[in-house]
Amino acid sequence: MTSQSKPVVVAMNSDERSDYGFARVRDAAYDAVMDLWGRRKAEGMTQAQLADALGRDTGWLSRNLRGPGNWTLKTVGRFVEALNGEVELKVHGIEDPLPTPPNYHAYVGYEPEITATSTKATIPQMTVTRATLNGPLANTSVLVP
Repeated sequence: MTSQSKPVVVAMNSDERSDYGFARVRDAAYDAVMDLWGRRKAEGMTQAQLADALGRDTGWLSRNLRGPGNWTLKTVGRFVEALNGEVELKVHGIEDPLPTPPNYHAYVGYEPEITATSTKATIPQMTVTRATLNGPLANTSVLVP
């Protein structure tokens, strides 16, 4: 491992840590609101209808849909209510295991399907079976002890 591949740890003072925590929460709330807004748009809701539901003009809405800026919990709550949504908030310790690994879906569809063939070779103290991979890694063979 080279020094270039090691993670860099940056010490933060309390103000920087506070700002970082705020940004993470704000961005997570924005992403959740945007996901729900995407669903509502697909169902036919317009920006004008959302602006009316929020009691705001379309210019304000347009600016806030481009990025969270300085969203408050009140702003998030207004968006959720206007979009007929529900909020679920969960805070956990950083040492707590996540219920689902954050990148669990990255390899869906790429896992090789392994099927054993009848080709066997006997090596002293071990029998080896040749397996053929199907799917994206087709035409690849591996030896399975």
